[in-house]
Amino acid sequence: MNTEHILICGGGIGGLALAQGLKKDGISIAVYERDKSAHARSQGYRIGINSEGARALAACLPENLFQLIIETSCKPITGRMASYDTELKERFSRTIPQPMTDLSSDSGTPKIAPYTGVNRLTLREVLLAGLDDIVHFDKTLERYEQIEGGKVRVVFTDGTIAVGDLLVGADGTNSTVREQLIPDAKLTEMGRTIYGKTLLTASTSEWLPENFYNGMTGIEGPNGLGMVIVGFRKRESFAHATAKLAPTVSLTEPQDYLMWSVHVSDLQVSTTDDEFHHADPTTLLTIARNLVKDWHPILQRVVDEAQADGTFPITIRYAESVKQWQMENVTLLGDAIHTMPPTRGVGANTALKDADLLHNKLAAVKRKEISLVQAKTEYEEKMLHYGFEAVSKSVHEPYFNSPYARS
Repeated sequence: MNTEHILICGGGIGGLALAQGLKKDGISIAVYERDKSAHARSQGYRIGINSEGARALAACLPENLFQLIIETSCKPITGRMASYDTELKERFSRTIPQPMTDLSSDSGTPKIAPYTGVNRLTLREVLLAGLDDIVHFDKTLERYEQIEGGKVRVVFTDGTIAVGDLLVGADGTNSTVREQLIPDAKLTEMGRTIYGKTLLTASTSEWLPENFYNGMTGIEGPNGLGMVIVGFRKRESFAHATAKLAPTVSLTEPQDYLMWSVHVSDLQVSTTDDEFHHADPTTLLTIARNLVKDWHPILQRVVDEAQADGTFPITIRYAESVKQWQMENVTLLGDAIHTMPPTRGVGANTALKDADLLHNKLAAVKRKEISLVQAKTEYEEKMLHYGFEAVSKSVHEPYFNSPYARS
């Protein structure tokens, strides 16, 4: 083989960004994703991309796909980051840094927006572009094994196998790779969250406070109960953006919406974690409505007008710090190693930073500047440092008194 063959377990944001970067550098890769398809389940809603995340995307993606992400991102936020009580009395407020409006460059190097919001499904669809022969869906990892020649073999639950020189576990918070690689790694729970989506229509502005869709809004309730509200409003038609930048890419175009989340604890919801996660969307929406039934009528209306089938549950967890492992051909990326609460909005950005760093290290291997083991070791040393620093800040230093923050 002219280059090492890299196996990526997990086709989320970090795993796909890594795949795009490695493909761009001509490195042999295969991605294995347990979802049956890119649209097999809810991908979530709006996520923020900061300067680090944007820089990583620009480095890993072909320029046209990076520009497509920018042009399918939300309109610039001109409102405030604000915290209110349940009667909408303001408790805290700060301005939000504004993104650049000119994201092109005569030199061919994209300028980086310091902050923008993207629709999570759209981001994943763009990251999948051009990877049809590389991404294999409906592949659930059962285990990995060390075999001769320093290679690693992965075994899937359907009985198929794959062999490579390096396995990258990018399989999320409940990582099967991490469970085998670091069996004593611990996750700490911080509560449960119900996520929902309320469409923005022509009549919405008649009753909705502007900051709900043009800023970032947090609601602080009693006993750890709280809510976060943020909007996603498109810059332009997705069809127009793809026609300009990537005519072969097909994107699912969302209607503008509010993303909201209600954070709950065992004091408010008595169901077990398993019951919570298997509750149907209508039941979850009913729970959310009951939780805010004594709040300001506008907050009640945001939940009342939500799409029932767009409601889903998440248990908020964070990873405890771990020491660097000694396995020479298995590593981890993103939530598989440093999962964190969403209080600072940096989880996806940290995964993208991982992808760019590992991509650069593996490119150096291809250029025969360093060995594969050295590349993996150097990647892990840096990633574990900044990754768990981000976890700590997300747990202890939220941007404002987020309903996810511990008391």
